[in-house]
Amino acid sequence: MKHTYVLIIYILFLNIGNGQNHQLQLAFKKTELSPADSLVQLPLKEMNSNQQTDSIRTSLLKKGYLNLLINKRQKINDSLQQLEIVLNRRYSHVQIKEDTDLRLEVLKVISLSRKRNFIPINEIENYLYDLNNSIQQEGFPFTTTQLTHFKFNNSDTIEAALTVSQRKKRYLNRITIKGYDKFPTNTLQNFTKRRNTYNDKTIGRLEKSLEDMPFVKKTKDTEVLFKQDSTNVFIYLEKIKTNSADGLIGFNNSNNGKLELNGYVHLKLQNNLDRAETFLLEYRNDNGDQTQFTTSIDLPYVWDTPLGISSMLEIQRRDSTYQRTSVRAGLFYKPNWNSTIGINYINSTSTAIGQDASLEDFSKNGIELITEIKKQTSDLLMPENLWLTTRIGFNERSIENNSENQLNFHATFLKLWHLGYRSKFLGRLTSTYLNSNNIQFNELYQFGGLGSIRGFNQNSIDSSFYTTLATEYRYRLNDQIYLHSILDIGVFENFNSKKLDKLYGFGGGIAILTQAGVLNLSIANGRFEDAKVDLSSTVAHINLKINF
Repeated sequence: MKHTYVLIIYILFLNIGNGQNHQLQLAFKKTELSPADSLVQLPLKEMNSNQQTDSIRTSLLKKGYLNLLINKRQKINDSLQQLEIVLNRRYSHVQIKEDTDLRLEVLKVISLSRKRNFIPINEIENYLYDLNNSIQQEGFPFTTTQLTHFKFNNSDTIEAALTVSQRKKRYLNRITIKGYDKFPTNTLQNFTKRRNTYNDKTIGRLEKSLEDMPFVKKTKDTEVLFKQDSTNVFIYLEKIKTNSADGLIGFNNSNNGKLELNGYVHLKLQNNLDRAETFLLEYRNDNGDQTQFTTSIDLPYVWDTPLGISSMLEIQRRDSTYQRTSVRAGLFYKPNWNSTIGINYINSTSTAIGQDASLEDFSKNGIELITEIKKQTSDLLMPENLWLTTRIGFNERSIENNSENQLNFHATFLKLWHLGYRSKFLGRLTSTYLNSNNIQFNELYQFGGLGSIRGFNQNSIDSSFYTTLATEYRYRLNDQIYLHSILDIGVFENFNSKKLDKLYGFGGGIAILTQAGVLNLSIANGRFEDAKVDLSSTVAHINLKINF
């Protein structure tokens, strides 16, 4: 029978032990005057009989028996009690009509949430839950929804009115930071300067924005204080030191067979002034005949806006050849901490310092458009996640009295793929291009070594165009050590022949997480496409990144 099938479903989910001797007999009747047509016995909950009756009532209501009657329990004998249930008509659908006095925002939510006029009885509970949640996301956190004013008829469908409790719409009025008194609140201007609707999504975006900032850590769950006319959010943070020093030493054999050293020191200071600023300082020494000094500062969210200012100074000197000085200043926009869009003004000058008659002094002026997306993880051993940066520049180069327009482009894409707990794959694609009719040697880009294609000396290759793909398969031994392969490939335009040449690098390494930072030891051999493998050209690198 249909009634028996309903009861079997109920018995299956009823969490009652089978070790009891007392039984409750359910006697089901179609109507008040009809005899019982189904009897089912259940273990009796002596200590909580009312709760057991309510559970039975709720189960049957969900099945559509909205007019059921449950009579008083009767004792049959010492071990058996009987509960008579009159089911009456079973309804299958509900037709809902909403209150016309509801707020416009609520009416829109109701309209979007119900795409049909009739809702099955067994879906009503989920429908009301989803509807209530949707209304809360519109800024009504204390909203409750229920069905009232039922109208029964002779069909299997009933009519009901949707009642929604309405209060004042809530907005995120104030954010209070606890635990870090000097926190740069200008970084939260997307939330403090806009009228954000209060809901779970807004709080989630706020917490995600803070998680992306490397110089803070949440110490306690977010709390919300609701006042009559305002909504205040309290966030508990702790300042984290994110300064770092990155050093590299490279070893290789020179043409005369002697051991040569090269490397760099990279210093990053972040948020030391509690302004979310980033200061960079880098010094490179490439095989003793080429040095480069770079310093820059980025100051985001100035004037309590998403705008920031940046500046950079770069001096490159190649012994007995030339010296090139570049200055960059610009504005950038940060829609969030991980993303940057900006424009820079660039001035660059180059002066020949040797006797090479082919080198000419030049000056450049132009603008540069930049975009950057950078995401990291909390994994100290492998913090890389995603890095995408592009730079497009439009310059005017002047040599004596001649001027020429130039276009330059640079892009880098880095991604760490997680193949499993132990297996990772890192790929880094870099491409740089200078478009000009008469390219001078002292305006070429330098690449090679760590950061582009390994197995070659740092910045030992000059070109106006190159593209490199550096890959690593990483195998994590534990939380402190991983081994990695090196397989790099590149293509570049030879400055002398104007032809494209290919080059390759292969090797391996190990990374160790120490108390000071991550120590990486690697060895790689590089060769050009038509050259034979020469082990004497192998390059070893020792790289240590210290966080302080």
